[in-house]
Amino acid sequence: MTQQMEQDHNEDKRSHRVKSDYGLPDYYKFFVKQKKENKEISKSTYNNVIKEFNSYVRDRISEKGAEYTFPKKLGSVEIKKIKPSLSIDEEGKVVNKLPINWKATRELWKTNESAKEKKTKIRYINEHTKGYTFRLYYKKKRANYKNKSIYKMQFNRDLKRSLSKSIFAGRIDAFLR
Repeated sequence: MTQQMEQDHNEDKRSHRVKSDYGLPDYYKFFVKQKKENKEISKSTYNNVIKEFNSYVRDRISEKGAEYTFPKKLGSVEIKKIKPSLSIDEEGKVVNKLPINWKATRELWKTNESAKEKKTKIRYINEHTKGYTFRLYYKKKRANYKNKSIYKMQFNRDLKRSLSKSIFAGRIDAFLR
C-alpha cells in the first residue's frame, strides 16, 4: 500500500453502513403524492389507521397464532415450534441448545463467583410447552422482490410479549419446523 493510500485509509472516519429505514412520516408523504384526494386526510388520521391495522395484525398473530401474508407477494410471518436438543460434539463436549434464562443467570453470577468464572448458565426447560420453543419467522421464499438476502425483519417487543403470554396461557400451538 502506498503512503498516500495508507494516509487516506487512516483518515476515513465515516460509517460505511447503509441506512435505509423508512417510517410513518415517509409513508404519509408518499401517500399524499399519489392522489389529490389523499391530501384531505390529515397526518394524525393516517397514523391512527396504520396503528390500528398494525395492532390488528399483531393480535391475530399473537392471540390466535395465525400466519400473516403480506400483500403484493412480499412474504409472510408465521410461528414455528422447535424442540431444542442436547448433543455431544466430536470433542466430547455437551452442546446445549436450550434457551438461556439471562435474568436467573445474572443473579447466580452475583451470588456465586465460581459460577461466574466457569460461565455457568441457567436454561429454560419449557415444561409448559413440553420442551418446545416458539419463534417468529419471516418467510421470503415465495416473495417476489430482488435481493431478498439483504432484507431482514425485526419483530417488536409488544408482539413478542403478547405471543409469550398466549403461549403460557395455552392458546397457541404451532407447526414443527
